[in-house]
Amino acid sequence: MPTAALPSLPAEPSPADASPEARRDGAPPEERPLRIVARAGASASIVERDGHEVVAVHDPAGRLLFEYDAETGRGSLVAAGGLSLAAPGGDIDLVAGGAIRCWAAGEIAISSRSGATLGARAGGQGATVRVAPERVTVAGAELAAVAERGEVRIADARYEGRALTAVLERAHTTVGKLESIAGRVIARAEDLFQEVRELHQLRAGRLRALVEDVIELRGREVSVDAREDVSLDGQRINLG
Repeated sequence: MPTAALPSLPAEPSPADASPEARRDGAPPEERPLRIVARAGASASIVERDGHEVVAVHDPAGRLLFEYDAETGRGSLVAAGGLSLAAPGGDIDLVAGGAIRCWAAGEIAISSRSGATLGARAGGQGATVRVAPERVTVAGAELAAVAERGEVRIADARYEGRALTAVLERAHTTVGKLESIAGRVIARAEDLFQEVRELHQLRAGRLRALVEDVIELRGREVSVDAREDVSLDGQRINLG
Protein backbone atom coordinates (compact mmCIF):
# COMPACT_ATOMS: atom_id res chain seq x y z
CA MET A 1 0.00 0.00 0.00
CA PRO A 2 1.65 3.30 -0.99
CA THR A 3 2.15 5.91 1.69
CA ALA A 4 0.14 8.45 -0.38
CA ALA A 5 -3.05 6.53 0.62
CA LEU A 6 -2.49 7.40 4.29
CA PRO A 7 -2.33 11.23 4.43
CA SER A 8 -3.20 11.31 8.15
CA LEU A 9 -0.11 9.29 9.16
CA PRO A 10 3.14 11.01 10.23
CA ALA A 11 5.90 11.47 7.72
CA GLU A 12 8.57 8.80 7.51
CA PRO A 13 11.66 9.63 9.60
CA SER A 14 14.97 9.98 7.84
CA PRO A 15 17.54 7.11 8.01
CA ALA A 16 19.75 9.26 10.25
CA ASP A 17 16.95 9.27 12.90
CA ALA A 18 16.55 5.48 12.87
CA SER A 19 16.87 3.79 16.28
CA PRO A 20 20.22 2.08 17.02
CA GLU A 21 18.24 -0.99 18.16
CA ALA A 22 17.00 -1.46 14.60
CA ARG A 23 20.53 -1.61 13.22
CA ARG A 24 22.83 -4.59 12.89
CA ASP A 25 26.56 -4.79 12.38
CA GLY A 26 26.80 -1.04 13.05
CA ALA A 27 25.29 -0.04 9.67
CA PRO A 28 21.77 1.39 9.23
CA PRO A 29 19.51 -0.76 7.03
CA GLU A 30 18.36 0.55 3.69
CA GLU A 31 14.59 1.09 3.93
CA ARG A 32 12.15 0.78 1.06
CA PRO A 33 9.49 3.48 0.55
CA LEU A 34 6.78 1.31 2.15
CA ARG A 35 6.34 2.23 5.82
CA ILE A 36 3.25 2.36 8.01
CA VAL A 37 3.23 4.50 11.15
CA ALA A 38 0.35 4.39 13.65
CA ARG A 39 -0.95 7.51 15.38
CA ALA A 40 0.54 6.26 18.69
CA GLY A 41 3.98 6.05 17.07
CA ALA A 42 4.40 2.31 16.42
CA SER A 43 5.59 1.51 12.91
CA ALA A 44 5.95 -1.35 10.46
CA SER A 45 8.34 -1.26 7.53
CA ILE A 46 10.11 -3.38 4.95
CA VAL A 47 13.89 -2.96 4.93
CA GLU A 48 16.76 -4.42 2.96
CA ARG A 49 19.37 -6.06 5.19
CA ASP A 50 22.26 -8.18 3.89
CA GLY A 51 20.45 -8.51 0.59
CA HIS A 52 17.31 -9.86 2.31
CA GLU A 53 13.88 -8.27 2.51
CA VAL A 54 12.96 -7.98 6.21
CA VAL A 55 9.65 -6.96 7.77
CA ALA A 56 10.26 -5.02 11.01
CA VAL A 57 7.82 -3.70 13.63
CA HIS A 58 8.98 -1.04 16.12
CA ASP A 59 7.38 0.53 19.19
CA PRO A 60 6.87 4.32 19.49
CA ALA A 61 10.39 4.64 20.97
CA GLY A 62 11.91 2.95 17.91
CA ARG A 63 12.72 -0.33 19.70
CA LEU A 64 12.37 -3.50 17.66
CA LEU A 65 9.33 -5.62 18.58
CA PHE A 66 9.13 -8.14 15.74
CA GLU A 67 11.28 -8.94 12.76
CA TYR A 68 10.73 -11.48 9.99
CA ASP A 69 13.13 -12.44 7.22
CA ALA A 70 11.01 -13.82 4.38
CA GLU A 71 14.00 -15.37 2.58
CA THR A 72 15.36 -17.36 5.54
CA GLY A 73 12.01 -17.79 7.30
CA ARG A 74 13.53 -16.60 10.58
CA GLY A 75 11.54 -14.41 12.95
CA SER A 76 12.42 -12.55 16.15
CA LEU A 77 10.03 -11.34 18.86
CA VAL A 78 11.32 -8.75 21.35
CA ALA A 79 9.34 -7.33 24.31
CA ALA A 80 11.46 -5.02 26.45
CA GLY A 81 8.82 -4.67 29.16
CA GLY A 82 7.87 -8.34 29.43
CA LEU A 83 6.11 -11.03 27.41
CA SER A 84 3.14 -13.23 28.33
CA LEU A 85 1.95 -16.21 26.29
CA ALA A 86 -1.44 -17.58 27.39
CA ALA A 87 -3.94 -20.15 26.12
CA PRO A 88 -6.68 -20.36 28.80
CA GLY A 89 -8.80 -22.77 26.80
CA GLY A 90 -6.19 -25.00 25.22
CA ASP A 91 -2.60 -26.19 24.99
CA ILE A 92 0.63 -24.46 24.02
CA ASP A 93 3.06 -26.36 21.80
CA LEU A 94 6.62 -25.24 21.13
CA VAL A 95 7.99 -27.25 18.20
CA ALA A 96 11.44 -26.79 16.68
CA GLY A 97 13.36 -28.73 14.08
CA GLY A 98 16.56 -27.83 15.94
CA ALA A 99 17.26 -26.93 19.55
CA ILE A 100 15.14 -24.99 22.06
CA ARG A 101 17.24 -22.87 24.43
CA CYS A 102 16.08 -21.01 27.54
CA TRP A 103 18.25 -18.47 29.35
CA ALA A 104 17.36 -16.04 32.12
CA ALA A 105 19.28 -13.65 34.34
CA GLY A 106 16.92 -14.64 37.16
CA GLU A 107 15.04 -17.80 38.13
CA ILE A 108 13.50 -20.27 35.67
CA ALA A 109 10.43 -21.86 37.31
CA ILE A 110 8.27 -24.68 35.90
CA SER A 111 5.21 -25.78 37.87
CA SER A 112 2.14 -27.91 37.22
CA ARG A 113 -0.92 -29.14 39.10
CA SER A 114 -0.57 -32.71 37.80
CA GLY A 115 3.09 -33.24 36.88
CA ALA A 116 6.06 -32.35 34.72
CA THR A 117 8.07 -34.70 32.50
CA LEU A 118 11.52 -34.24 30.99
CA GLY A 119 12.49 -36.91 28.49
CA ALA A 120 15.02 -37.75 25.81
CA ARG A 121 14.90 -40.60 23.31
CA ALA A 122 17.13 -41.72 20.46
CA GLY A 123 16.31 -44.98 18.75
CA GLY A 124 15.58 -47.62 21.38
CA GLN A 125 17.33 -45.71 24.19
CA GLY A 126 15.38 -43.33 26.39
CA ALA A 127 15.46 -41.58 29.76
CA THR A 128 12.81 -39.60 31.67
CA VAL A 129 12.46 -37.47 34.77
CA ARG A 130 8.88 -37.36 36.03
CA VAL A 131 7.85 -34.94 38.79
CA ALA A 132 4.41 -35.55 40.30
CA PRO A 133 2.84 -33.99 43.41
CA GLU A 134 3.67 -37.11 45.47
CA ARG A 135 6.58 -38.69 43.62
CA VAL A 136 9.75 -37.96 41.64
CA THR A 137 10.80 -40.71 39.22
CA VAL A 138 14.08 -40.91 37.31
CA ALA A 139 14.31 -43.67 34.70
CA GLY A 140 17.09 -44.47 32.26
CA ALA A 141 19.81 -46.91 31.29
CA GLU A 142 22.41 -45.00 33.38
CA LEU A 143 22.29 -42.44 36.19
CA ALA A 144 25.26 -40.24 37.12
CA ALA A 145 25.62 -37.61 39.86
CA VAL A 146 28.88 -35.66 40.27
CA ALA A 147 29.44 -33.09 43.03
CA GLU A 148 32.05 -31.92 45.52
CA ARG A 149 29.61 -32.29 48.43
CA GLY A 150 26.22 -33.96 48.73
CA GLU A 151 23.47 -34.65 51.22
CA VAL A 152 20.55 -37.08 51.00
CA ARG A 153 17.83 -37.25 53.66
CA ILE A 154 15.29 -40.05 53.29
CA ALA A 155 13.07 -41.20 56.16
CA ASP A 156 12.63 -44.73 54.76
CA ALA A 157 14.95 -45.93 51.96
CA ARG A 158 15.30 -49.20 50.07
CA TYR A 159 17.90 -50.29 47.53
CA GLU A 160 17.33 -53.26 45.24
CA GLY A 161 19.72 -54.33 42.50
CA ARG A 162 22.04 -57.03 41.19
CA ALA A 163 25.36 -55.53 42.31
CA LEU A 164 26.71 -52.65 44.40
CA THR A 165 30.31 -51.38 44.33
CA ALA A 166 31.55 -48.64 46.64
CA VAL A 167 35.07 -47.16 46.60
CA LEU A 168 35.69 -44.84 49.56
CA GLU A 169 38.72 -43.33 51.21
CA ARG A 170 36.90 -43.23 54.54
CA ALA A 171 33.43 -44.24 55.75
CA HIS A 172 31.68 -43.43 59.03
CA THR A 173 28.33 -45.02 59.90
CA THR A 174 26.18 -44.51 63.00
CA VAL A 175 23.08 -46.69 63.37
CA GLY A 176 20.84 -47.68 66.25
CA LYS A 177 20.49 -51.30 65.06
CA LEU A 178 22.23 -53.03 62.16
CA GLU A 179 20.97 -56.32 60.78
CA SER A 180 22.72 -58.03 57.86
CA ILE A 181 21.55 -61.18 56.09
CA ALA A 182 23.90 -62.71 53.52
CA GLY A 183 24.63 -66.09 51.98
CA ARG A 184 28.39 -65.53 52.31
CA VAL A 185 30.45 -62.68 53.76
CA ILE A 186 34.10 -62.19 52.77
CA ALA A 187 36.04 -59.41 54.51
CA ARG A 188 39.71 -58.51 54.02
CA ALA A 189 41.67 -55.92 56.00
CA GLU A 190 45.21 -55.06 57.08
CA ASP A 191 44.05 -54.58 60.67
CA LEU A 192 40.64 -55.15 62.27
CA PHE A 193 39.69 -53.65 65.63
CA GLN A 194 36.35 -54.33 67.28
CA GLU A 195 35.18 -52.92 70.60
CA VAL A 196 32.07 -54.25 72.36
CA ARG A 197 31.03 -52.78 75.71
CA GLU A 198 28.72 -55.59 76.80
CA LEU A 199 28.19 -58.98 75.16
CA HIS A 200 29.89 -60.28 72.03
CA GLN A 201 28.15 -63.51 71.04
CA LEU A 202 28.87 -65.76 68.07
CA ARG A 203 26.70 -68.69 67.06
CA ALA A 204 28.06 -71.02 64.41
CA GLY A 205 27.82 -74.62 63.30
CA ARG A 206 31.63 -74.74 63.25
CA LEU A 207 34.32 -72.24 64.21
CA ARG A 208 37.80 -72.25 62.74
CA ALA A 209 40.60 -69.75 63.34
CA LEU A 210 43.73 -70.03 61.19
CA VAL A 211 46.51 -67.87 62.65
CA GLU A 212 50.07 -67.83 61.32
CA ASP A 213 51.72 -66.37 64.42
CA VAL A 214 50.20 -65.99 67.90
CA ILE A 215 46.75 -66.37 69.43
CA GLU A 216 46.38 -64.45 72.67
CA LEU A 217 43.36 -64.63 74.99
CA ARG A 218 43.16 -62.39 78.06
CA GLY A 219 40.35 -62.12 80.56
CA ARG A 220 39.51 -62.11 84.24
CA GLU A 221 38.19 -65.65 83.81
CA VAL A 222 38.43 -68.08 80.91
CA SER A 223 36.06 -71.01 80.68
CA VAL A 224 36.18 -73.79 78.10
CA ASP A 225 33.22 -76.16 78.20
CA ALA A 226 32.89 -79.09 75.82
CA ARG A 227 30.23 -81.79 75.67
CA GLU A 228 32.89 -84.24 74.51
CA ASP A 229 36.69 -84.14 74.18
CA VAL A 230 39.09 -81.21 74.53
CA SER A 231 42.38 -81.65 72.67
CA LEU A 232 45.59 -79.66 73.20
CA ASP A 233 48.53 -80.34 70.93
CA GLY A 234 51.86 -78.53 70.88
CA GLN A 235 55.57 -78.94 71.36
CA ARG A 236 55.17 -77.60 74.88
CA ILE A 237 52.08 -76.96 76.97
CA ASN A 238 52.60 -74.59 79.91
CA LEU A 239 50.03 -74.44 82.66
CA GLY A 240 50.20 -71.92 85.47
